[in-house]
Amino acid sequence: MSQPPPALPHFDQLSLDPQLLKALERLQLKTATEVQAQTVPEAQAGTDLLVSAATGSGKTLAFLLPLLNRLLQHKAPNTATRALILAPTRELARQVFKNTKDLCSCCPLQAGLITGGDALKYQKAMIRKNPEILVATPGRLLEILEHKAVELGDLEVLVLDEADRMLDMGLSDDVLKLARACNPERQTMMFSATLKQKGIERIAGDILNTPKTLRLNTVRDKHELITQQIILADDPKHKQRLVTWLLANETFAKAMIFCNTKASADQLGGLLRYHKMSVGVLHGDMSQDDRNQIMHRLRQG
Repeated sequence: MSQPPPALPHFDQLSLDPQLLKALERLQLKTATEVQAQTVPEAQAGTDLLVSAATGSGKTLAFLLPLLNRLLQHKAPNTATRALILAPTRELARQVFKNTKDLCSCCPLQAGLITGGDALKYQKAMIRKNPEILVATPGRLLEILEHKAVELGDLEVLVLDEADRMLDMGLSDDVLKLARACNPERQTMMFSATLKQKGIERIAGDILNTPKTLRLNTVRDKHELITQQIILADDPKHKQRLVTWLLANETFAKAMIFCNTKASADQLGGLLRYHKMSVGVLHGDMSQDDRNQIMHRLRQG
């Protein structure tokens, strides 16, 4: 007879700073997820980590909690940036930045956000205020590094969030350049939805020091609440009619549709608006303000 899985710990069992526990209480978070329960103790031990964890598994707190706990327990008032979190896209970086600010709401740690689409002058001014934590996309941070406007020699913790997506987007060279500019004595944590993607092991071998590998909630795990269905279309116009029918007849709170080109996303958005549907379009040719507005509308329902 199989044994039931062990109960997941409450956050107050993970040896976290009281200021972090207070912030978690404000966020109404009490129990760690599986990836948090396994990652936090290993990270607190200072180990380099290579973690396979699916989106939605709670991985952001899995690296933020031990990172912030380390900065709170070991003061370093006369240093430059102490922690760097790299994310592949502006939207993900903004989400991680928001999570960081939420967890820092009860402590004096400060965080800064560095992404493309925002004024370089403003970002350089923010870095001069010397926040302990930077959340950044690789391309923009590398540009700032080349301007000698950021100092990474004091870095204590480097996190690569969604490393597989960075490889998909061709960012591996930028990531490696940034890693080489960081303090070689740092702790590094690398998170990916899969560890089987070509290039993951190469990057891990270049920037991690005898890492421990944790495989949790991978994208290949069975998701019992997800149903997959293939519907065949005769031609593009038939496909548009099918999409319109599905959105009119299926029951859902929110829907996300992926298109293979920016032009087709704009075209489909116009078609759905013609059919009186509430729809937003998001792609890389839009301004950052427009992208932020669409994401805000999505979060608001």
